[in-house]
Amino acid sequence: MASKDSTALPREAEPKPSKEKAVPLLRAEQDGSPEFTESRRRVQGGDGRPSCPERITVSIHTSQPPSLVNLAPASQSFIGEPAFVGGSSEDEGLAGLTTEQAAAQRERFGRNEIPEHIVPWYIMLAKQFAGMMPMMLVIAAALSAVTADWPDFAVIVLMLLVNALIGFHEEYKARQSLDALKAQMTATVPVKRDGTMVIMPVAELVPGDVIFLRGGNVVPADCEFIEGDEMLVDTAALTGEPLPRKVPRADREGEAPGAGKALLSGCIIKQGEGHCEVKETGLNSEIGQAAGLVAQASGHQAGVFETKIMQVVRAVIFVTLVDAAVVLYVNVYHRHVPFSQALLGVLALIIGAVPIALPLVMQVTMAIGAASMAKRQAIVTHMTALQEIASMTVLCSDKTGTLTTADMRVLPSKTWTRNKVTRDDALVWACVASNPANKEDPIDKAIIASSIDHFGAAEAQERIAEYKKTKFVGFNPTVKRTVAYCDHPTKGQLKISKGLVDKVLLTGDDGGDCWVCADAEKIAEELKEVDLRFSSQGYKTVGVAVAEGTGPMQFVAIVPMLDPPREDTKLTIHRIREAGINVKMVTGDHLNIAIETSRLIGLGTGVLHASELWPASATRDETILAADGFAQVLPKDKREVVLVLQNRGLVVGMTGDGVNDAPALAQAQIGIAVDGATEAARSAADIILTSPGLSAIFDAIVESRKIFARLRSYVLYRIAATIQIVLVLSILIYAYDDTLPPIYVILLALLNDVTMLPVAGDNAVPSALPEIPSMPSILSASFIYGFLGTAQTMALYMSGLLKGSAESGTDAANDYRSAVIYLQISIAVELLIFSCRTPLSVLNILNPETRPSLMLTLSVLGGNILVSLLAGFGTIVHRVEWIDIAWIWAYDVAGLLAWL
Repeated sequence: MASKDSTALPREAEPKPSKEKAVPLLRAEQDGSPEFTESRRRVQGGDGRPSCPERITVSIHTSQPPSLVNLAPASQSFIGEPAFVGGSSEDEGLAGLTTEQAAAQRERFGRNEIPEHIVPWYIMLAKQFAGMMPMMLVIAAALSAVTADWPDFAVIVLMLLVNALIGFHEEYKARQSLDALKAQMTATVPVKRDGTMVIMPVAELVPGDVIFLRGGNVVPADCEFIEGDEMLVDTAALTGEPLPRKVPRADREGEAPGAGKALLSGCIIKQGEGHCEVKETGLNSEIGQAAGLVAQASGHQAGVFETKIMQVVRAVIFVTLVDAAVVLYVNVYHRHVPFSQALLGVLALIIGAVPIALPLVMQVTMAIGAASMAKRQAIVTHMTALQEIASMTVLCSDKTGTLTTADMRVLPSKTWTRNKVTRDDALVWACVASNPANKEDPIDKAIIASSIDHFGAAEAQERIAEYKKTKFVGFNPTVKRTVAYCDHPTKGQLKISKGLVDKVLLTGDDGGDCWVCADAEKIAEELKEVDLRFSSQGYKTVGVAVAEGTGPMQFVAIVPMLDPPREDTKLTIHRIREAGINVKMVTGDHLNIAIETSRLIGLGTGVLHASELWPASATRDETILAADGFAQVLPKDKREVVLVLQNRGLVVGMTGDGVNDAPALAQAQIGIAVDGATEAARSAADIILTSPGLSAIFDAIVESRKIFARLRSYVLYRIAATIQIVLVLSILIYAYDDTLPPIYVILLALLNDVTMLPVAGDNAVPSALPEIPSMPSILSASFIYGFLGTAQTMALYMSGLLKGSAESGTDAANDYRSAVIYLQISIAVELLIFSCRTPLSVLNILNPETRPSLMLTLSVLGGNILVSLLAGFGTIVHRVEWIDIAWIWAYDVAGLLAWL
């Protein structure tokens, strides 16, 4: 059937027919038959290299296709399944499997997964007994047993078990939370199932499946190339080779048959696209076999804030150990205290210096924060990002899909054409040069969808079906165009290309199918003006060129497409800037499009072209610092922007979605993979967004600052409490030849562990500006609180007011005084959290966002009631009279109010 808008192409610039025999590009290509070889020679040249015409220098600034995002639902099927290199979707090699065949294969080979090494629960429980604090408790229990102090022995063993169970419970719960988060990040791939391309989880792949891979994908299983573009494959993860391999290629001597078509699991497709057959999955794949031989474990990686905190804790412990050694020497050699008794005093000092719950509370706080962020469409893959994003001072955001909708709209009524080509013909040809199987490409999806909207589904299918594809070359970042070779009932053989205007007009020797359109020099300036006019209005443009038979390529149309800003982008950027974070747009799009988009979303118009990023200089760095955005950038440009900002002392967040964004994502302190990002980008990111736009990033910033506030308040509290306990014990030993029984210090540490766990979910107010970890400020505040607490305790000790009914100087009086001091320290330290978390005032108590959470309040109150009951009834600790307990409560509450 003839096309409804059939238009013959002008042939005035057609070259003389070639004397070579023209062999149609039919389905022989996939098996390397002689017919295909001869055909490739005719198209490429006798030596197999692209036969490019003499280069013509034409300068046209055009818009680049947007980043690739997931746009098609799993069940969606597109019209006109394509025929790729030498084969149609009906070929046996591309038939794929039926649901029944796949189920049988899965039963035989299992799921496409590499089992993770999961630490058994009993090993996890046993690990709770390892470490400094548990070992101190074990030593204390052993000494109690040696001295036949069985009550203390029983209590210490109970404390050891309770502490281990708490740690086990929290670690096990954190692992379950992380497993739940991982389940949300299931990788998917287009699979030919029951004759239709559908999106499926990679874990469902089985040998025999036909899948579609493109640039940016991580190869999900060991596969064999069937047909498509020549691919560049990064195999560094498996082989360590710095340069990508070409697939397919001829097998080399010594290689197994088919090695030139092999795509191994874990490799990254750098460019190209095509169909592949799954050969091996799971543990049968190359990477699976390697995983079976080497147990890989990813240890806990501490963030900057956590690292600094643990350095301070180690320093406090080291100073205490030195102090303990001096105390032991003085008591044994100068005061002639029995060694076992002196050792118990030293153990009390050391136990008081170890903030056992600090790592646990920090991990629980971050785990709860990660779960909260997941509910806000931000999945944390590296816990350190929770600390880093709170400190972020600049956010480099990509444009497409984050600042804009990534839902391209083709405007047929605005299409520019020449040579009497109709707009309908231009749209049909652009649709023919698109790939329906590549459901993640917004350009192809928009063109195909527009043809349906414009013509209606039935007529669009009918028009496109007239063009029988014999070969298709997909888009890749190098050639920036697609090419479809077709047979038409009335026009004969056609070559149709769409892509960047300059890459369609004049390809250059870029390694693809090369040409120069007829009258390129004459029409270059006109095309440049048309393209700039479209781009200045915020349109993305796609050039279309067609050749009939052996005639030259004719540039026929520029199709405008619009990627409008998201509705919430402008407001979200304003809110992020109000939070003290500078926002910069980083895009590969045309400069004019970037400027217009930046203006529309309120970023400003100070957008730099990528050429202005080089060469490096101090002036260049200042320009980058002041810029609102960067356009037409390459991967190295993105990474350079991040490096320059980091060298200026800024904490940089970077968003991205493609394999080309991975270097910048990895370089930034906070790499953020946007919704629909490729596997390569997600692997390099610290945070993965599951909803489009910047709003999820703003929510992540707010939540991370709340997490930082909780961590800061707890760290301040814990260090202050440690300083108070160590100072009190040291003063008692040095100045009064007195100490507290180790059981008191152990009980004090354990109760603090339990009662402070609700801090992880406490109410917190995010800071107005980025949180930069400042250890001097935290340490100075901790020392102030610690010294004040020490002064309060020693004032009570020296007053001698609370001594019960025992006579002064007797053992009973000393035991009573020790119990009073223990009770006073325990209650005061519990109340200290209310001073450390936020200034306590009537307004803060009435404000639901600033007042202590109900769980924390009840936990502290319950802990203080418990120790009061223990002292009142003389359980574990020496009995204290109830009137003295009341006075201690009043004394500590008065101290809390006096410090505020």
